[in-house]
Amino acid sequence: MRSWMNAGKIGAATVMTAAVMSYGASAEAANGFLAEVPAGDWSYGAVNELIAAKAVPDYTVRIPEGRVLSRLEMAMIVDSAMKNQANMTAAQQESLNKLNREYYYDIKKLTLLNRLDNLDNTQMDKLNNSQEGETFTQEEKAGLKKAAALADKLSIGGYARIRNDHYLKDNKNGQAKTRTTRANMVHIAVNSAYKINDNWQAHADIGYRNSFSGFDELRKSDGRIGNSGSPSENQSGLTYDGYVTGKFPKLGLDAKVGKWNEWNIYGWGMDIDCDFSGIQLVQGKKKFKTFFTAGQMDLWDDAMGGTRNKEKVTSLRFFYPFDSKNDINFGTSWSSAMASRYQDPDQGRVFYYYAHAHHKFDHNWGVRAGIINSNAKRDPNNAVASTKTKHPGRWLQIDYKGAKLDKPNTYGVTLTYRYEPALSWPTVTDWCGLNEKFLRLGVSYVPYKNILLDTFYTWGREIDTGARSDLYRFQAQFFF
Repeated sequence: MRSWMNAGKIGAATVMTAAVMSYGASAEAANGFLAEVPAGDWSYGAVNELIAAKAVPDYTVRIPEGRVLSRLEMAMIVDSAMKNQANMTAAQQESLNKLNREYYYDIKKLTLLNRLDNLDNTQMDKLNNSQEGETFTQEEKAGLKKAAALADKLSIGGYARIRNDHYLKDNKNGQAKTRTTRANMVHIAVNSAYKINDNWQAHADIGYRNSFSGFDELRKSDGRIGNSGSPSENQSGLTYDGYVTGKFPKLGLDAKVGKWNEWNIYGWGMDIDCDFSGIQLVQGKKKFKTFFTAGQMDLWDDAMGGTRNKEKVTSLRFFYPFDSKNDINFGTSWSSAMASRYQDPDQGRVFYYYAHAHHKFDHNWGVRAGIINSNAKRDPNNAVASTKTKHPGRWLQIDYKGAKLDKPNTYGVTLTYRYEPALSWPTVTDWCGLNEKFLRLGVSYVPYKNILLDTFYTWGREIDTGARSDLYRFQAQFFF
């Protein structure tokens, strides 16, 4: 058994390792030290300009188009350039400073890891002497380096969210509006990634939700505390996802397999928010990307009048960024028909087809527009289904500026119009209620680094009855 003094030494090593890992939070809190820098990110062009100008020691060849680097690799390039600024032009200095701000914390972590890795015995002894005269044993020195190696492979991030949503709905007589709580909750998520090798990572995402609305809403309807792994926003419980991501460089193929929360403004065609289990493959060595998704998802059909809670889905979509200001997203998907969407459950699968385009006018203004339709049949056993419109869904969104987590006092404003017929639109999220159209004004603001405040007000109307369903939100998020 170790003495109390040795336990203190282990504690010191642990503190040092924790310090190393604490620097893993990047400028964008959702990106870990080992996370990939997305293809097409401005960083590639910036570092390639420096490499072409011979401003980066040991880098003589530009990064090939389509090759994806991790934040660790990008930080190494930026750090190398930072040490070679003597002959840079003013424009190169400005570009380098922008890169340094983006990868500042990644470079800090890289520096600490290098220091630990390069400590020789004499330096270790000096380090020990600073710890109140204590010394590390050879075993503890080796353990400290192993801890540093683990920190290099393990990336941990996440967020804490406080959300308050309320509906203002028409009463049945269509007169006065009533106020109901949609969500009044706290959500904490811890997302971890472990680098298996240069191409593969294992992920574990764990979350906890708790409602503030009342004791009766704290548990799932069956009395359990969310042990299905999918508590709603007004239930308490744990959410847990496990999946692996990897790539086959020679094939230009990326893979994601397991269970995860799919939230994506492109999704497989539209804004999507669901718990998904299955496989996703992304092919494309250059800009043009092809996404194949197959598995099952929870779109809350059983919570909204249907019977299904695991809808099957197969999707094929395509994405092409023409340049830094324009892109297009289009494709098809086949997913289970849902009674809550007035679709005939006996149809089996519904076929959706869509297109979604994005244009940035300048650094401040941008616009998104899209359309989606389906071949869904109306549910013959639901009398209301025959009264529901079957027109294409469409949306238009105008963005001004944008809140950036690493830049305090930045803000963004969005104005959104949505028309989402239940027969044509497969998902229901907080973007819109079932079979509704709406106009939404949203504002987001970053008061301090990695803290995001956002709010919106939605003027919503049921497409076929005109019933009001206005929604407003206040939310605070803290990223780490």
